[in-house]
Amino acid sequence: MTSKQYNYSGWTAFSIATLLLLQGTMAMSAQAANASKSGHRVLMIEMTPALCNLQPTRSRMRQCLEGYSLTVSGLDMGYGESCGRGSEPRITPLQLKVVNRIMPDTTVRTQAWQRYGACSPLSSSNYFRQITNYAGALKLPNELNTGNSYTVLKSRFIGQMTSLNSGMTPASVDLICQAGTQRQMILTDVHVCYEGSEFGNCHNVVDNCGSKFVISGGK
Repeated sequence: MTSKQYNYSGWTAFSIATLLLLQGTMAMSAQAANASKSGHRVLMIEMTPALCNLQPTRSRMRQCLEGYSLTVSGLDMGYGESCGRGSEPRITPLQLKVVNRIMPDTTVRTQAWQRYGACSPLSSSNYFRQITNYAGALKLPNELNTGNSYTVLKSRFIGQMTSLNSGMTPASVDLICQAGTQRQMILTDVHVCYEGSEFGNCHNVVDNCGSKFVISGGK
């Protein structure tokens, strides 16, 4: 697999918080704060170059065209799924600037809201604020953001995740892979699990990557 240097306009691998500086101008409401104190949460992170290559139907999505390294596909709040059919999330222009950095595609934001956010007691603005709160505090291994392709040991990758994020355990991370053209397992999704505002254990684990997998930086 050859490597390709991408223009990474998404997250940094050192700290996602550096891309969410505008977030400080939007104070969390009491409603969102109360919702974050308890309950199972799953932040769903997509490995954008891998999915853009493996699923050609995604090729016209903004994150594929602009070379994002990572994007968020949603936040499962634990209230159920698919409650908001037909509803559209309402986000202020200022908040949209922040959310766009990690969820640039309008369809992805709408699907996340309809599938997960609408089932929660939060407004759409507070739901996406929850996403930026979790993403803003999360740190990820450098290999996810270099534009190169790597084969990594699962144990090493999980070790890096837990070292970078205080309170995270191996049970807080669920790795999801797809088979590539050479039958190598390619990392496509990282699910990070929380109990309220703290890291928790993942439920309904997929964990199908095996002992090693490829982090794809492009074609």
